[in-house]
Amino acid sequence: MRSRKLVALSWALVLVTLALGPTAPPARAESADGSAKIDPALRALMQARPLALLPVIVEMQPPAPPFSATANVDLANQALDLLRLNGTAVAGLALIDAAAGFASPAGINAISLVPTVAYIHYDATVAPASEVATSAGAVTLDPLPTASPLPTLPLPTPTPIPTLLPTATPAPTVAPTPAPTVAPTPAPTIAPTPTPPPTPTPTLAPTPTPVSAPTPAPTPVATPDPTAAPTAAPTPTSQPAPTPSPTVDPSATPPVTQTSTASPDPGPAAAVYPREVNADQLWSQGTTGRGVTVAVLDSGVAADPDLVTPSSRILASVNFADQRSTADPGGHGTHVAGIIAGNGTRSAGEFVGVAPEANIVDVRVLSSTGSGRISSVVAGIEWVLAHRVTYNIRVINLSFGAPTPTSYRTDPMSAAVEIAWRRGLVVVAAAGNSGPGRDTVASPGIDPYVITVGAADDHGTISPRDDTLAPFSSWGTADSNAKPDLLAPGRRIVSIRVQGSALDTLFPDHVVVAHNGSTYLRLSGTSTATPVVSGAVALLLQAQPSLSPDQVKALVVGATQPFGQDSGMALPDPAAAGTGLLDALAAVQGQATGGSSAIGTLSGTTLGTGLANRGLRPANTFARAMFRVLYGSPMRWKDPTLGGLAWGSVSWDSIAWDNYRWGSIAWDSIAWDNYDWDSVAWDSVAWDSIAWDSIAWDSIAWDSIAWDSVAWDSIAWDAFKFD
Repeated sequence: MRSRKLVALSWALVLVTLALGPTAPPARAESADGSAKIDPALRALMQARPLALLPVIVEMQPPAPPFSATANVDLANQALDLLRLNGTAVAGLALIDAAAGFASPAGINAISLVPTVAYIHYDATVAPASEVATSAGAVTLDPLPTASPLPTLPLPTPTPIPTLLPTATPAPTVAPTPAPTVAPTPAPTIAPTPTPPPTPTPTLAPTPTPVSAPTPAPTPVATPDPTAAPTAAPTPTSQPAPTPSPTVDPSATPPVTQTSTASPDPGPAAAVYPREVNADQLWSQGTTGRGVTVAVLDSGVAADPDLVTPSSRILASVNFADQRSTADPGGHGTHVAGIIAGNGTRSAGEFVGVAPEANIVDVRVLSSTGSGRISSVVAGIEWVLAHRVTYNIRVINLSFGAPTPTSYRTDPMSAAVEIAWRRGLVVVAAAGNSGPGRDTVASPGIDPYVITVGAADDHGTISPRDDTLAPFSSWGTADSNAKPDLLAPGRRIVSIRVQGSALDTLFPDHVVVAHNGSTYLRLSGTSTATPVVSGAVALLLQAQPSLSPDQVKALVVGATQPFGQDSGMALPDPAAAGTGLLDALAAVQGQATGGSSAIGTLSGTTLGTGLANRGLRPANTFARAMFRVLYGSPMRWKDPTLGGLAWGSVSWDSIAWDNYRWGSIAWDSIAWDNYDWDSVAWDSVAWDSIAWDSIAWDSIAWDSIAWDSVAWDSIAWDAFKFD
C-alpha cells in the first residue's frame, strides 16, 4: 500500500513538472517508461532497493538557441527543481548542465519521463586508487540525509577567491548563509547512500607551525636505505590551524608568491623515483616546475615545510567534502602533493618530489576517511576551470577512481575531465588498484583523452631494468581502450607524512625516518604513481609553456623508456604497461628537437603534428554540454554518406541536439561517432557561453546532510594495503 502511494505521488509530481517545465526540443523516441535515460547501475540499485533514496546526478538536455549567458546555470537550476519535486536536491553542477541529489526509484522514474531530462547518472563513490571497486561486498555507506527544501540558486555572481598580492591585504568576509529549517517528512525504508559534499571554502593555505628544519640550502646526502620505524618517536609534522568558516582570513595567511626563487637546491635526491624517471637531470638544467601550478583534487593538502618553505607554494585551498578541522585529515592529498612538488626541506634534500618548485592548489573532494562522490569531483573540476588563470593551473591530478562497469561515454566524470582537457588543462588520472585482471581501470582513468597512469615496482633501485608491473595495477577498459597510457613508480613511494592523519594512524609501520631524524610516509598504489607523472608534466610545461594538452600527452606518453629487461617477469598483456615507463627527460628533449620518433608508438597520435587523441569520440555528456559552445561553427563529418544519409546538408539550425532522427537513426548514437571532433579549433570556440563557478554554493542547504554518521572506513584507506 505504501509503495502504491509513493508511485501515485510521483506521477502527480510528473504532471506538475510537465505543466510547469520549460519548452524543450522534441522528446527522444525512447522506451515509454524512460528507462533508457537511467544509468544501468542505477537501474540495478532501483530494483534491489525499491524504497531507498539513491544518489543521482540529473543531466538536462541542451537548450535551444538563442542561448542566454547563463544557459548552463539555468539548466542546473532546472535539475535542482526536479530533484526538489521528486527527492532531495543537494548541489547544482553547471559544468555538465546537471544537479546532484537523492531520489527514490519512483522519483527517478518520474524524473526520467520529463522531456527536458537527458540522462540520470548514478552518483557513485570515489576512493583513492579505486580499491572500492574490489571491496564492494564490504561497503558500509552513510545513513540517509534528512530531506529538506533548498533555496533557489541565484543568478551567477562573482565568487570570492584569494587574491595574490605582494603584501597581506584584508579580503572581504563572506557572510555565511543560514541553514534552512529542516522540515520533517515521512521517509521510506532507508538504504545507505554515499554522503554529498558540503560547501566549498576557498581559503589561502594557513601558515604552518614552525618546526625545526635544516638550512634552506641542504647539502646532498648519500643514498640511504630507508627503514621503517613503527615505534620511533616521529618529528611532529606542521599542521595548519582549523578554518571554521568560509572567510578568507588575511591575518592568518602570509603573502602568497606565485613562484619560489629561493627554494632549496634538491640536489641528488635519495628517493629513487625522481632519478628513475630522470627528473633529476632536468633539475640540473634549471627545470624544476617553477611557475607551473598543479591542482590536487584529493583529501586536502597540509602546510608542510616541504611545500611552504622558504615561501608557500600552496596558492589556495577549497573544500568540496566534509568539514575539516585540519587541512588534510586523511593524509593522502599531502602525500600526493609531496610526490609532485616536495622540495625536501625537512629531510635536508633526502626525499624530494619530481617538480620541487611547482605550485599546488588544494581542491579537497575526499572526506576525512578517504571517500567522496562523482558530484564532488565534478564540482572541484568546475572550480579549477574558473580559477585556472588566477593561479596558472596547468595540470589536474586525480589519484582516485570510481568503479565503471560500463562505457566512458555514459560517465559524467569522464565528461568533466574532457571539458577540462579541451579548455587547456592536462588531466592525469590513476588507473586503479584492481589488477592484475583485465578491464579493471577506474573512472576517470577510463577516459581516452586523459593521461592514465599505472604503477611499476622499482624494487628500490634506480635502474629500470629490474622493474616490474605492480601486481595491483589495473589495465583495460569496457570500451577496449588501451589503458593505462604509461607506467610510473608506484610501490613503496616515500613522501610527506601528516602526523595524526587517518593514513598515519592506520599504517604506523609505513613511517620512514630520514638521516636527519625527520619522518615521512611510505605508500603504494597507482594513486602514488599518478603524481609522479603530474610532476613530470609540470617540468615539461615549465620548459615549453605553450604546449597544449594533446601535445603534452604525445610527448609524455610517446617518449617512455623500456623496463624490466632483467626482471624475468612477463606482463599479463602488452597493454598492461601502456607505452612503457615514464621518462621526464626524454619528454622535454622530444619537444626541444621537434618531436621524438617514439611518439609514433602512441595510439591516436599523428606523426608530424605531435598531437595525441586523434580520432577519438567524446563522452555523451561532453557532447551535449558542447552544443552551445560549438553552435554556428563549421560542421565536418568523418563519413559524409554514413548510413546513406547526406550529412553535408545538415546545419545547426536543422537539428535538435540529441533528439534529431533520420528514420530510425539516432543522433546520439551515430552523429557523435561521425562528427569530426578533431576539426574543432578548441582555442577559439565560444567558451564564454559557459558560466563556470557561478553557482552560489553558500546558498545550498548543506546542513541538511547527516555528516556525523559517516562510515567510510571499510572502503577507502585499505587501498594502501599493498606494500
